[in-house]
Amino acid sequence: MTRQDYITAIGSFVSGDLPLGEAEKILAINKAIKRYSLDRILEIADDIPGNGGYDYALTLLASWIEGFSTIQKIEYPVSNDLYDNSNVLTDDAWMIYLKPAGKVIRLLEDQPATTEILRITYTTLHLCDDTQCTIPTGDEEAVQMLAAGGFCDMLATYYSQDQDSTIKADSVDHKSKAADYAARAKTYRQQYFNHLGIQEGQVIPASSSRAVQPRPSWRYDQLTHPRKFR
Repeated sequence: MTRQDYITAIGSFVSGDLPLGEAEKILAINKAIKRYSLDRILEIADDIPGNGGYDYALTLLASWIEGFSTIQKIEYPVSNDLYDNSNVLTDDAWMIYLKPAGKVIRLLEDQPATTEILRITYTTLHLCDDTQCTIPTGDEEAVQMLAAGGFCDMLATYYSQDQDSTIKADSVDHKSKAADYAARAKTYRQQYFNHLGIQEGQVIPASSSRAVQPRPSWRYDQLTHPRKFR
């Protein structure tokens, strides 16, 4: 599916001669995608070549979203064994550090050579644009309902704030439409949350697959205490 399919779906849920159009539908889709990204996190992995140093710019992560993305794990050196987690760095082996040029991932114990690779797994927003959507097929209708609910909220706001009506009958009709769209928004949202099995306002905790056992510090170089001096 693409974003146009989602726009069409909103039109099927909310039909008629409406005062709001495609721009508002796209906004509702974007908001729904952001909410879904919290409920069903999207993890991706980027391989970053070593540079012989400790610092690696966050901008090297192609899909990193500042203020949203979080690092789930850093693997170094990269292992081809799917069941080998011994190379996953522990939480105290790296940090995100702010430099004047921007944020970096700072390794506190290792300096990967240019022939080595860091594999960084992190979360990012789901995507829905003119060419693709990353929403799994089983969740597509639920996310479309959430977007339709957001669009209904916009319509409810439009009619409740519309001050152009000078005829009393029109004013009553607008209040009725505002209430109707508000109720429909609530219904569509509830169908989304029912599908995901959560309550509105609840966010599913993101899973983390970081190593928890610390590595012996005497076996590895540290930023200010290389092991050859220990």
